[in-house]
Amino acid sequence: MKKQVLKLDLDDFGDDNEDLAYLFFHTACPGYVFVDDLNHLYDLALSRENDLDLNEQSWPLYSYHDNLRQLDYYLIERPTVGSGVASHWAPGHKMMILKGENAAETAEVISNDFGTPPPQPDTCNPAEMERYDILTSYQQAFTPVNIYDIHAPVSTSKKTLKERTELENLFNTILDLLDLSGIE
Repeated sequence: MKKQVLKLDLDDFGDDNEDLAYLFFHTACPGYVFVDDLNHLYDLALSRENDLDLNEQSWPLYSYHDNLRQLDYYLIERPTVGSGVASHWAPGHKMMILKGENAAETAEVISNDFGTPPPQPDTCNPAEMERYDILTSYQQAFTPVNIYDIHAPVSTSKKTLKERTELENLFNTILDLLDLSGIE
């Protein structure tokens, strides 16, 4: 009997009206600490899910569904033990997938927050002080945040093209696992 191989294309995931955005956080900060900080910064409630079983390793997963913004947040942490997949995504670093309305705009806001010095807070406002302290600590630790644009022009370099293909295949696998697990 012939095996049928299905390839999931990013365009096939979800509704055509849904946006997808990808953010990479280059930090070795423990996942639970980083998630707590994101929850405080963006009024989220990311919670731990069962690990994603990917490439014979467990990849920690956190998720949150924002009913008001109609946006799903998935934070995946690369295992600290090296993996042969997407080698430019270092162990311990995190990737956030945003899915839903205004995903790209939300990703841009988060990226800008981590890359731009926050305004001086009102010292009488504890929430502003906390936000300032969190963002400042990540900026002082040189925590870059990159938005991955799947629609960016493709390089002609074989190495770059291979890395991009490898990473996008990983995205497809993660999206497929999230879809199959029904995590929201």
